[in-house]
Amino acid sequence: CDHILADPVETTCSHLFCRTCILKCLKVMGSYCPACRYPCFPTDLVSPVKSFLNILNSLAVRCPVKECDEEVLLGKYCHHLSSHKEVKRKEIYTHVNKGGRPRQHLLSLTRRAQKHRLRELKLQVKTFAEKEEGGDIKAVCLTLFLLALRARNEHR
Repeated sequence: CDHILADPVETTCSHLFCRTCILKCLKVMGSYCPACRYPCFPTDLVSPVKSFLNILNSLAVRCPVKECDEEVLLGKYCHHLSSHKEVKRKEIYTHVNKGGRPRQHLLSLTRRAQKHRLRELKLQVKTFAEKEEGGDIKAVCLTLFLLALRARNEHR
């Protein structure tokens, strides 16, 4: 979901996901890790090591309530939000994790959806290239390709 992990779990291939997001993804896309396609089953999911959870819970997030704007540790975020219950309008709250539908694999989408997703990716790569590599999109694409190959070989 690309948000801060909510109820994080770790796969056998050591990738981290929100529990609800990975369960939805496994149901939609089959029993494979969405990051590396390594076989993954709901029964294999485990809680990450405590040191990771401590680091995650120590992240600072800004309260979304308009007049508060306080920075709170993620581990205390829910408790902090509950202190704003006296505020009547619900639209001032934003959620840490949207959850929602997991992103489908590019090849399983319709041609129109593939075109839209690729256009989105192209804009992201172009923005990154302009900011980091002086606008050299080809160099960024080659680097991403090599990183993807390297990541795939690490799991064999």
